Amino acid sequence: MGPILQDKSLLSDAGLKRLEAAIASAESATSCEFIVVLAPASSRYEGKAFKAGAAVSLFVFVALYWVHFFTTGRPDALWLLAEGCVAGVCAGYAVARVPTLQRLLISRPEMHAAVTQAAGSAFREQNASYTELRNAALLYVSVLEGQARLLADVQLERKVKEARLNEVLAALLNHRGEAIEALENAIAQLGHLCADAFPRPAGDVNELPDRPIIRLP
Repeated sequence: MGPILQDKSLLSDAGLKRLEAAIASAESATSCEFIVVLAPASSRYEGKAFKAGAAVSLFVFVALYWVHFFTTGRPDALWLLAEGCVAGVCAGYAVARVPTLQRLLISRPEMHAAVTQAAGSAFREQNASYTELRNAALLYVSVLEGQARLLADVQLERKVKEARLNEVLAALLNHRGEAIEALENAIAQLGHLCADAFPRPAGDVNELPDRPIIRLP
């Protein structure tokens, strides 16, 4: 999964407007409905910041204890404990606020599972399976993890091979350029695929909003 999707500009208002226009353009030639869901992260990964803070606190306490022991011979355990706690709080805060540090502490399998679960939840939350023709597609992007999922409703899955949909996802993840452009290209590519299988009839109604959704963990 690529760093390109770790760009926070995806969540900006300017980025959302560009993606909204891309969705409207892609839907202009097909009856399919496209939903884009963007998430700062797919999980809160509760406990990671606390564990990091506790580890740093313990390390600082032990290190300072032995430094004082060999230099003064009289380490003040209470004072050293306070220093360790302060260091732990600072470390925990940094982990909670700095995505790069979070990525170092969260395993790839844990990230993969969180993104997959969140994408499935988003599909249900956005009523993607309630369109008249059951041909909606949801593109889910999670910025912290830099991962994406492309989910299709039953009729779209029947007419457009899974391998073709995977090609759209692969092109998105391997794009060389700005993140918004990568998503615009993926949406356009999805539109071309769906236009062949589900051409837009006269009087087609836009059943779902084109505006991308921001989903918080």
